[in-house]
Amino acid sequence: MSLDVSHIQGISHIQANRSPGTPLPPKPEKPPAEDVMRTKPPVSIEAILGDLVEVSAAFNRRLSFRVNEKLGQVVVKVIDVNTDKVIREIPPEELQHVHERIREVIGLLFDERA
Repeated sequence: MSLDVSHIQGISHIQANRSPGTPLPPKPEKPPAEDVMRTKPPVSIEAILGDLVEVSAAFNRRLSFRVNEKLGQVVVKVIDVNTDKVIREIPPEELQHVHERIREVIGLLFDERA
């Protein structure tokens, strides 16, 4: 398979043909981010979770979602459907404990200085 690119002109060729006093054509304006956000229909969390459950079922896995109240983070467990064993936890439990301890230490440091 071959591709003939001999007919494609480079950008330098286009700029060389433009006279020095000729202004460049205006760039098309992008709509403000607010307008883009308004045009999208609202998406519910339940719909997103439903989609994730469907995708995970295709891989013979189940997803479990919970919120770690101490951290205010969502924790996701990937579970094997056949054995009901946790394959992976995101973020890992050890990392959650470290994060909690760091928050406690920071709280102690700021409480003592105040």
